[in-house]
Amino acid sequence: YEGEDRADVAVHYLHGHDVAAVTYADAAEKVTPLIAEWFGVPRSKAQTADLDDSNAAPFESGSLLLMPLTNTVSQGAGLIAAHQLTHAAFSSPRPWINEGLAHFAQALYVERRSGRQAALDYMATHRIAFSAAGNEKDKQTGAPRSEDEVNRSLVNTTDEALYRSKAMCVWWMLRDMVGDQALKKALASYRPEQDKEPSYVQKLIQAQTPKNLEWFFDDWVYRDRGLPDFRVELAFSRRTMNDVYLVTVTIENLGRAGAEVPITVKFAGGEETKRVEVRGNSKGVIRVEVTKPPEEVVVNDGSVPESDMTNNTFKIEAGESAK
Repeated sequence: YEGEDRADVAVHYLHGHDVAAVTYADAAEKVTPLIAEWFGVPRSKAQTADLDDSNAAPFESGSLLLMPLTNTVSQGAGLIAAHQLTHAAFSSPRPWINEGLAHFAQALYVERRSGRQAALDYMATHRIAFSAAGNEKDKQTGAPRSEDEVNRSLVNTTDEALYRSKAMCVWWMLRDMVGDQALKKALASYRPEQDKEPSYVQKLIQAQTPKNLEWFFDDWVYRDRGLPDFRVELAFSRRTMNDVYLVTVTIENLGRAGAEVPITVKFAGGEETKRVEVRGNSKGVIRVEVTKPPEEVVVNDGSVPESDMTNNTFKIEAGESAK
């Protein structure tokens, strides 16, 4: 092995792989400030070791990463480094926290590099994995639904698609609900040796926000209630005396899991977005003011995993409301 040693990462590479090694070390240096901002300064130096077989699957143990240093790896170096450095900065005995946050860090990296929509698109590729895993298990298991809810919950599951990909989306939703600073403070106060019960991390986050998070954790963490399915049931507007348009939107959730979901009202030359909490098998109503006649309402920008996103758009006809 030859070595590329940096402040927070050491890359041990085989002869001829120096370019890929330097590329990865550079990527790790660039992503370190983002990881430190969210999860703290790495507690130990991340170690990366090259594998001779270019087709070998990467393997990780804590902040140690074994992977072939190839041009393919170089192309996704930032994503890989974000994951590895998160493990170097933050650890938890619970897979949904430990791996979920490492994947969440990858989404943060994509957002920082290319914007929120790019991060949502990235998470959408993971959503396919855990949606498919859940559907397959529904077909195979003969257990009662209540038992399945517990077994497939994030706190109990051994399914990687759930404790990695679904958990990533759960952390993103929590971030949208409580805000960046509140979630960062909660993570900074996390102590793995004190995590003795499933509700430990909920209490840390709850301490940073006046919002009630019990229902959210019950639907997404302590149980697996599937995914929500939002649709705009009704939307109508009226022009006020202040020469603005007040749009009243009713959202129905056909799924069993609730969420706080963004609602966007679009009009000529712009849009306005607000958030509304809609519990499972329930409805929520929100009012949005816009400066021009509303044309369309969209529920969910992709930040909340859904079972069906084909029914999320509602056209508002000029001068009337429609179902």
